Amino acid sequence: MDNIRKEQLVHPRENIYFVLVLLVSVGTLILLLFSVIGIILFAVFTAIMLFLHALSMGGIRRNGVKLSEKQFPELYAQAIGIAKDLGLSKLPDIYILESEGMLNAFATKYVRRNMVVLYSSIFEMVDKEAEKEVMFILAHEFTHLKRKHVHFGFFLLPALYIPFLGNAYMRACEYTCDRTAAYYVQSFDAAKNALTMLGIGTTLYRKVNKEAYMEQLEKESGFFVWFNEKLSTHPHLPKRIYAIESFYNAEGVQPLKESKKGLWIGIGLFAAACLVSIGLIIAVIAGITAFIEKSNIIPYLESELPAGYGDADDLYYGGYTELHEAAYNNDIETVSTLLESGADPNSQDDEGYTPLMSAIDGGSNPELLKLLLFNGADVTLQDAYGYTAFDYAESYGDEETISLLESYLYQ
Repeated sequence: MDNIRKEQLVHPRENIYFVLVLLVSVGTLILLLFSVIGIILFAVFTAIMLFLHALSMGGIRRNGVKLSEKQFPELYAQAIGIAKDLGLSKLPDIYILESEGMLNAFATKYVRRNMVVLYSSIFEMVDKEAEKEVMFILAHEFTHLKRKHVHFGFFLLPALYIPFLGNAYMRACEYTCDRTAAYYVQSFDAAKNALTMLGIGTTLYRKVNKEAYMEQLEKESGFFVWFNEKLSTHPHLPKRIYAIESFYNAEGVQPLKESKKGLWIGIGLFAAACLVSIGLIIAVIAGITAFIEKSNIIPYLESELPAGYGDADDLYYGGYTELHEAAYNNDIETVSTLLESGADPNSQDDEGYTPLMSAIDGGSNPELLKLLLFNGADVTLQDAYGYTAFDYAESYGDEETISLLESYLYQ
């Protein structure tokens, strides 16, 4: 490892994908800012995400066992050394959490604190003479913090939901963290063991033939294998082991090449299946449309509708018509069109509500009121509670509207 420069530890694809992801995310956020609804949705989504994250981290901080001078002091000292070597200004808070046998670890941020959570199944490896493997996993998570993968994650969220692009960036980050962790732990074998352990568990990982495990990259291939990885945030474990082997022991590693034969066949079949599905959907829609056009179902349905259904007095609900709605919204153009089409200006809903009352509730636009009155709106009609248009105007203290109604009352 002595011939490796620190600048080489960052996987080249990480920076490339980072630029692409950043451009997409910034562009998406800018588009959202042009919409009031977009801003509100983004703010609400952000608040919910932060709240749920803080809630989860609050439970871990209380229930997890925190590594410290008093809690596993030897490992704590080693963690301090690795963090210092990595250039972290402060050791992240490290918590050990019971995991019901799950093997995992993650780095995160809680308010202003950097945190690393190790599941207990991994941390218990300390008692199995596997301190280096545990340190590799810790260093891997420290690197996420050092490279600010966690900090950028939230701002890059829009692009991370784009199929393939976001996951490609995250997989490149994993390669960087594997390289860096192996470099600072100074144990190539510990890196391979730790990754193998994630695949087979904490008991048999030392007995695994790493070369045969890596050869699965060639033997286990095809469309679904490829597609599974493209949808994942982490590269497949044999691929990560092979990547470390190739990076630190390029001359001693046996070249492996993933077979593309099954992949291209799978992609072709998948594309064909999509096209066939789209064709079937189009054919079904066309068939239904043709059946409806050739059958007598539409005339039959029309004959079953109530008389007058679909005319200018078409109802919304409870006798409330399109004219009521247009009058309430001060839509003079629509009101005029409906009246010309024969809509009744004195139509009443189930509670006796008239378009004239609706217009008064909608703001008493004088031009709209004159249009309704000119076309015969009756100012004396009462609703189910005995109120007339006059009463509605008086409830608003609208003297101008009262005067207008009175002028038509005595005509």
